[in-house]
Amino acid sequence: MSWFWLAVGAAFFLATSDFLLKRNFSDLPVGQMILVRLSGLLPAGLALLLLAPIPPIKPQFYWSVALALPAEILALYLYNRAIQASPLALSLPFLSFTPLFVAVIGFLVLGESLDGWGLGGIVLVVIGAYTLNLHTIGQGGWSQPIRAIFREKGSWMILLTSLLYAYTLTMCKNAMLGSSPWFMAGVYPSVLAILVVAGMGVAGRLGWDWLRRPWGVAGVGLSTVAMVICHYWALSMAPAAYMIAVKRLSILMAVAYGGVFLKEARLGQHLLAGGLMVGGAVVILLWG
Repeated sequence: MSWFWLAVGAAFFLATSDFLLKRNFSDLPVGQMILVRLSGLLPAGLALLLLAPIPPIKPQFYWSVALALPAEILALYLYNRAIQASPLALSLPFLSFTPLFVAVIGFLVLGESLDGWGLGGIVLVVIGAYTLNLHTIGQGGWSQPIRAIFREKGSWMILLTSLLYAYTLTMCKNAMLGSSPWFMAGVYPSVLAILVVAGMGVAGRLGWDWLRRPWGVAGVGLSTVAMVICHYWALSMAPAAYMIAVKRLSILMAVAYGGVFLKEARLGQHLLAGGLMVGGAVVILLWG
């Protein structure tokens, strides 16, 4: 199977799991929403760990995973809290900022140059973010679309999540170079799930109301399993930048889910804004 269609599949299943999580579980505490997502993530990770051959493991694998996990746990909380708190169309498009943050961090910290394509991609992402709340201009001038980002909990939470992902993606890439994509696909989500559940148990935050909604749990769990498989299968066949660029289509799919099935307002405006942001992210990933 072509890596392109696998990446499209990863985008579709990610958007589907986000939609099902919001529709069926957003009335529960965010900790229980996380448990629902982990109900698919942990079995997928363990299955891949059992099936994948154990490669030679370099020291960089261990320290990269150790450095990535605290930020990954915080990102997991913010991601699910954003889905709970805000419309999908006003939160998930800000995932497009991840490659922007990677490019900016590379410029500031590593001195990597930003060429015309990279700058153009950044401009598209910023214009898209502005367009997302374009209708608020009439409420107080040109600055209102920017202020609206920080008034909407899901927007700034996903913006912060994107910054965390810019960091964890770098660490995870380093960990894969010290092992293999399939081994990383098995170990990383499994360790993440175990740490989160253990931490919630120690804090007394485990709740089980979500188990009373088995069909919703099955939908999120199976979508998550399918996403993980498609993600790492595509990653084993194509450069990471290409695969992630295609997977960013999940943002537009999630916006469509929100508009069509959750009756979120201004679907056309949000699809246009999301398209600009995804387009900018793709430009940065592929040519920036």
